[in-house]
Amino acid sequence: MAALPRLASSLQVVARGLGKVGRERAHANGITPKQADAVELLESRGTLSTSTLAELLGIDPSTASRNLGGLQRAGLVARKRDGDDGRQTEVRLTPKGKRVAESLSAETLRAFSVLLVRVAQAERVPVTEAFEVLARAVTSTEQ
Repeated sequence: MAALPRLASSLQVVARGLGKVGRERAHANGITPKQADAVELLESRGTLSTSTLAELLGIDPSTASRNLGGLQRAGLVARKRDGDDGRQTEVRLTPKGKRVAESLSAETLRAFSVLLVRVAQAERVPVTEAFEVLARAVTSTEQ
């Protein structure tokens, strides 16, 4: 258990650093970090309902709807009422939204590559494996 506080402290530092990367790449594309997260989720998962997107983002549906409104005004997403359930709205990326998603991915890869260069070659595989384990842990809480 002595390793747990050390791990928690390290994860806090990493989370702050990754948050900064996220804010910078979102800002570079003229959207908020949560909007960038929404764009990336839509890129990876395809069409989603507003409520599913809100759940995956960890925000309430009204906040998701406001974020999507901004993305819609910017021409990045299209929303359509679900034919079976008029209370649900289906959201998908527009071609412009797909280009922004590609830009976000490229900027993220570039920023993370800069970070990875700072990790000694011999430590890169174990670091990658550790992050894969953490990614699975985070993903399992989203489902």
